[in-house]
Amino acid sequence: MKRKYVWPEAHWSWQEPVTHKHGIRDGEMIFVGGEVDMDKACTIRHPGDIHGQTEGVMDNIGIILEECDADYDDIVKLVVFYENNGDVDETALLEQIAQRFSGPALPAVAVVPLPVLAWPDLKVEIEAIAMRAVDGSRMAKTVARPANHWDWPFSHGVRCGEYIYVGTQMPLDGNGQVRHPDDIVKQAALNIENLDAVLAELGADRADVCRINTFYLGHGTADDWKNAGEIRGRAFEWPGPVGTGVPVPALYPAGVTQRQESFAMRALNDGRLERIALRPEGHWDWPSPINFQQVVKSGRMIYVGGQVSAEGATRALHPNDLEAQTHEVMRNIERCLQAVGAELDDIVKMNTFFKGGADFEHPIRYFRIRSTYFSDPGPTTTGVPLERIALEGLELEIEAYALVDDRV
Repeated sequence: MKRKYVWPEAHWSWQEPVTHKHGIRDGEMIFVGGEVDMDKACTIRHPGDIHGQTEGVMDNIGIILEECDADYDDIVKLVVFYENNGDVDETALLEQIAQRFSGPALPAVAVVPLPVLAWPDLKVEIEAIAMRAVDGSRMAKTVARPANHWDWPFSHGVRCGEYIYVGTQMPLDGNGQVRHPDDIVKQAALNIENLDAVLAELGADRADVCRINTFYLGHGTADDWKNAGEIRGRAFEWPGPVGTGVPVPALYPAGVTQRQESFAMRALNDGRLERIALRPEGHWDWPSPINFQQVVKSGRMIYVGGQVSAEGATRALHPNDLEAQTHEVMRNIERCLQAVGAELDDIVKMNTFFKGGADFEHPIRYFRIRSTYFSDPGPTTTGVPLERIALEGLELEIEAYALVDDRV
């Protein structure tokens, strides 16, 4: 299916030429990369002002959607990365974003608080997925708001066509109070229960999940990941979904140890979609036996789990070498895609979690390498700095989403 690549003329740009684009439309699917409030000269607008920047970011998303023949009410999923050191009212931020939507079927939203973002004075970065029928009509959406879930301005899940988007799941009760404070194992189990409730309202279950992403309190060690990771990984029958798990230094409200989001697929007739789920031979493994896979293909969509530069289960390959690890990770992604009959240029969206802070120069080091793996025009992209990655010696983790014309 022919793609449309979007880079609005007045839009901000990265500091050097890259193959990545701000938006892509492929059939009914629309992907908007991580948008920030920045001008063409790479100057942050509204420095230090999260609400001013949020307005600018949402304006940018609207411009990209318009060039893709869509608008805000076609959005099915938002991911909001924002700076929060305990001084930001998250609900107020979400309420501000929600004002852009006019329809009753608000998108699912994943919200990730971080101590810093990729550039100095940057306070918020938002990415989006939207869906619009190829004939230009709106697509029907079903939303999930389970009775036992806490109230917030967005849907907890959205189903549109074959695609199911589950927003941030947290270990909260219906009143928004933290359950099992600071207990990462019990909270991991509770998040899976919350996921079940959302999926049930959308006519799906765990066997339909293709990707699960988790942001958890941790210090970048295998032990941090292990206990809660085993709960998540064993919640799914073999072969399970792909996963991305990244440690963060703090989460809110106090006592929350993890947040997770998910993607699932279900046939239009409510049956199972056929899928391919596998681990390429010789690929790296997780610190403990789990049912996660490295790549899942369902329908036209391919989900590649967070890829790292590792050998075996707990050892970094090229430790602390960002450039060498970037090459290794891109080769891992390519191997995953080849295993299901796809290639790098089929990627429409990729997210990079890298070890670093608010620094213009640091992300360019991996960015210029990663960009060379794609023909121009390339995929959308989001870059997020972290204090640490999941294992000692790792510098980055990259996940990818690809679309192909041939279905499973």
